Formats: sequence, structure tokens, C-alpha cells
Amino acid sequence: MKEGKADLHMHTNASDGTDTLEERIEDAKRKGLDAIAVTDHDKVNEGLEQRSFTAENGVEVITGAEIKCKVKGRKIEILGYFIDPEDEKMKEMFQELSRRREKRMEKFVENLNQVHGLGLELEDVVERADGNVGRPHLARELKEREIVGSTQEAFDRFIGSEQDEYVPVEKIEAGKVIETVHENGGVTSLAHPGRSLGEDEVREIIHDLTGKGLDALEVDYTYRERRGLNSYRVNFGVEKASELADRFDLLRTGGSDCHGSRSDKYFLGEVSIPYSRVETLRDAASFSR
Repeated sequence: MKEGKADLHMHTNASDGTDTLEERIEDAKRKGLDAIAVTDHDKVNEGLEQRSFTAENGVEVITGAEIKCKVKGRKIEILGYFIDPEDEKMKEMFQELSRRREKRMEKFVENLNQVHGLGLELEDVVERADGNVGRPHLARELKEREIVGSTQEAFDRFIGSEQDEYVPVEKIEAGKVIETVHENGGVTSLAHPGRSLGEDEVREIIHDLTGKGLDALEVDYTYRERRGLNSYRVNFGVEKASELADRFDLLRTGGSDCHGSRSDKYFLGEVSIPYSRVETLRDAASFSR
């Protein structure tokens, strides 16, 4: 069995990260990582053309995505790994998610203009996104126009989830996400359960998801470092997540959720898992059977 370290949760400028795919791969090498999964929000980075490959610098790159969805009325995110990016059904799901994101941003701009008279243009925000548009792109537009002094101030004053102008993403059902990833030949993991769910509900939610075919739980995560950023709260950490993985007999994933070297979420190298877990995930994916 190969030894090494892996980070299975990070973003590029294809969604709300700051770095290109190539920069992510080079940075991973500098951080001593042997494998990474690129998991952009609601899409696969266009530079990923197969389920996984080994880059010229020796880093294994796994094609993934972090997909926003809902279960029992609660918003969660499912990580998909070893995805075939050429699969038509997967492409259709991502296209639908992209349309929902742009519709959401249109409403954000409308709300901010009506309430604060900011004179924002949807096209200006969309142009800031190399891939799917999201709140970080709107925050950068607000900063560029000198409406705020920092992107964090944009979240605090205008676009955080506690603000009146906030617009939630219209989410698809988690069961559909899991089914689509499985039909694609990939494997699924519930992202950052201690951030998404409270201790009083997490068992019921995971029980429901395992009934829908969930394969794994993201146990290792940058919980402490993320507390308080962008208006979310951490409800429990790695120890509790590990207990839940054992209780529901789920595989274990883990990652930094790094958003890039020019972001306030530059956590690459702070969380890693043994490479043996990558091999276990690969074995669980139906494409490898």
C-alpha cells in the first residue's frame, strides 16, 4: 500500500477559489501532499478531463465537486470523488446548478440596488467569475467599487446569511446528487458535518443519507480555523465526526477546504489524511469494480 498524504477538499478559480488548477497542483507539491481532490462548487474544473491523473510533479489529482443540496429541509454539501467529467447526466446536473446560481446572483444584485441604491450591474459580477458565480465574486465587486474596505466587510454588511438582502441558493435533493454521482461511477462524502449540522440533528440526517447510499463522511476538517468566518458556526469537530463515521460504518475523508493563496481561507497543508484512505475510496467507487 502506498504511503503519503492527501487533501481531498479544495477549490480553484473555477468556483470561488483564487488559484488556477495548475497553481493548486504546484502548491500541493510544496506542501508535501501526494494527492489532492479538486472539489469546486457545483461543477468540475474544466482542466480535469478524467477521473484522476498524476501531474508532472508527481501529485495525484482526483476529479471531484462539492455539490450544494438539501435533505429533510436542511442545507448540506455532498463531495463527489472520481467523477467522470464527460458523463452527460452529470453535465446536465451541473448546468442546472449553474443556472440556479446565476438566478440567485441576479436577485442579490436587485436586492442590494433596491435597498442601498448601489447601482450594481449583474454582468460586472459575473465577469469576475472564471466559472460558477458566487458571493465571493459579489464581495470583490463591492470592494472594487470601494463600497466596502474588504471582502469580509461585504459579508458582514451586505451578503452574509444573517443579512436581510441575503438570497439562499435553490438546492436540489441530496438523494439525486448521490444517485447521479453513483451512476457516474464515483463515490460520495458528506462535507464538514460539524459545520453544516447541529448535534441534535446530525444522527437523523446521516441515517437518512446512508439510506440514500452515502459512502463516506468528511471527518478531518479545518473546524477551529474556520470558526466565525463568513457568518457560519462550528457545532462540533473531528472527534464527534469520527464517532459518527464509526456509528454509521462510513468511509472517512478529509481536507482543508482551501480556497487559495489569495483568499482568507488559505488552509492548504493544515489538514491531510493518509493516502490509504484514497485507495479505499477508489475501491469503493463503482468504476473501479
